[in-house]
Amino acid sequence: MPRHTGELAVHGHLRQREGKTLLVVDERLSGRDTFLSTTLRLEQPAHLPDVAVRILTFDDVTVLSPLAPVLPQERAGEEWSGTLLIPHGARPPAIPDDLAQAAAEAGVDTGGWSPTEARHLLTFLGEAGSASVRTERIALIITTLEGRS
Repeated sequence: MPRHTGELAVHGHLRQREGKTLLVVDERLSGRDTFLSTTLRLEQPAHLPDVAVRILTFDDVTVLSPLAPVLPQERAGEEWSGTLLIPHGARPPAIPDDLAQAAAEAGVDTGGWSPTEARHLLTFLGEAGSASVRTERIALIITTLEGRS
């Protein structure tokens, strides 16, 4: 069984935090599991072929945290680039049952959403404060997407 199924070019800048050098990714990774341990082939500022890292994706940023110290602290602020070895493909978004049912009834295909679109729509729905607002948002999502199917 392969150790990874895909490769993803990544780049960013080094940041010092609590005595540890972290690799902050310039563009937030979406559709990937967070807290996943994997391998980074670091090309810049130093060539390191097998850096074990943990992927930490938050609301607005992804950070690669080396599992062992590999870069000196004085490198903080420098740019970095490398290839992240992904152990599996992107995970599909979890469509809530109520939205899935409404989409199926309306003939709307939720499988064709881009990761960005899915994240936006599911966040919009997830932020509904009450059941009535959630129902209104589901209707709005379905009405908007019906014309595209």
